[in-house]
Amino acid sequence: MRQENEVIENILSVAKQDDAVRAVVRTNLVKREYIHSYEFYFIVNDTDKFEDDVFEKAFGERILLYRADKNYPGMFPDTKAHLMVFGDGITIVVNAIEIKAFLARYNRENVYENVWIGDTFKVILDKDNVLPEVERMEEMQTLFAGKPSEEEFLGTCNEFFWVLKTFSEYALRKELPAAMFYLNDPVRKMLNKMIRWHIYLKQGKPVDMGVLDANMEKMLEEEMFLLYKKTYPTAEPEQLWKAFDSAVELWHRTAVSVAGKCGFAYPEETEEKMLDFIQSNRNAEF
Repeated sequence: MRQENEVIENILSVAKQDDAVRAVVRTNLVKREYIHSYEFYFIVNDTDKFEDDVFEKAFGERILLYRADKNYPGMFPDTKAHLMVFGDGITIVVNAIEIKAFLARYNRENVYENVWIGDTFKVILDKDNVLPEVERMEEMQTLFAGKPSEEEFLGTCNEFFWVLKTFSEYALRKELPAAMFYLNDPVRKMLNKMIRWHIYLKQGKPVDMGVLDANMEKMLEEEMFLLYKKTYPTAEPEQLWKAFDSAVELWHRTAVSVAGKCGFAYPEETEEKMLDFIQSNRNAEF
């Protein structure tokens, strides 16, 4: 595996030889275990030049090129995003971008801006001294500090029970892909939302949940996180319903906690009737 200084030298060599590249900014500088990734912005005066696979031979034996800008153009405005994986175990990302678009991303003006795009920056080449002071070495935290209104809380409860019912219908019809989608996307989104409220209200201060709630295990009570793990099923019907039951139990515990801390009445009757509705369909099936 190449060392960091080798990668940087390679990047700078390519950039210096290309007149279209006027500056290079390294981003996503925070080192993470098991990730050997190097990410850069090439500040260019002609993004069209980077529409094609211009880096095919530039950085070593490549085993994958993923063009994120083609799949998600709204996430990469005025950018040609080359995400590359190499045979020696490293990844290199080169985003060819014009200076105005780069500064918009640096200043967090983009709707899709988030830490996995890169929130730390360091200029490593500036041929024309055109970049202002853009160095930022501390990563933006994914802080959560949310307390629901009563309307939002009740709306979230109703959505949870609706998508839970929809999951049950697919599961009973043994339509596995759709059942899995509902359990692991809409149901989990509502569950995670309630858990975030629970954690924030319990701690009484903003909490860094991490990207995609990655830090949940550090902040949720151990017993509750063990229950959360049980909401991930295998594809067997019996396991799907065990995951369903775990999701319902964890939902009730966190939602009642949130309601109590906010002074709301938890919709016990709605929960009871919806679970009876779902159970009646399960009984008919079995």
